[in-house]
Amino acid sequence: MSSTDLARPASRSGGRRERVSKDSPARLRRLAVAVLALRRHLRSTPAAGLRGASRAQTARVLGSRLGLSESLAAAALGVLEQRGDLAFGGRSLVVVPPGEPHPDDLDITILIQETALAYRPGQVMPHGLIALDAGVETAQVRRAARPLIWSGLLQYRPRGPHGPGLYLRERPAPHHSPVPEEVPCAR
Repeated sequence: MSSTDLARPASRSGGRRERVSKDSPARLRRLAVAVLALRRHLRSTPAAGLRGASRAQTARVLGSRLGLSESLAAAALGVLEQRGDLAFGGRSLVVVPPGEPHPDDLDITILIQETALAYRPGQVMPHGLIALDAGVETAQVRRAARPLIWSGLLQYRPRGPHGPGLYLRERPAPHHSPVPEEVPCAR
């Protein structure tokens, strides 16, 4: 995907469409709305109709169902996969239930649990060292920690005593069900 894949309507450009940069607030806002709409759609609709489809075909189908461009739907699918909400297994899309590890992260989730035994509550988890031990990127360790955050073992603290990061909870939080989210129409 290019860094200027969304076009802005012509205004002062003499009838030409201007390109919108990848990091523009307008594009990031559209991507956030697309991610929410796509996540809501995938959790409420079985993905059976997407079996055997490639990533591009999946983006095309879901984009047309939700009124999104193919590139925006593909970007939203990438965000959801990076966060651990879905996984592409072979030629099928798997929606990962909340609190369950991404299929590629099960070993790392277990490694994080085992590492947590060596730390006291309130201490920061060394996800960089865990990534080094597992031979993966730190983003994958953060994704693998999501079920442990959901279960109450870990918490993300943006202003923790040692900076932003994953911390062992002082005491496990009770499991909670997610609050239903309001998603504006993505048109």
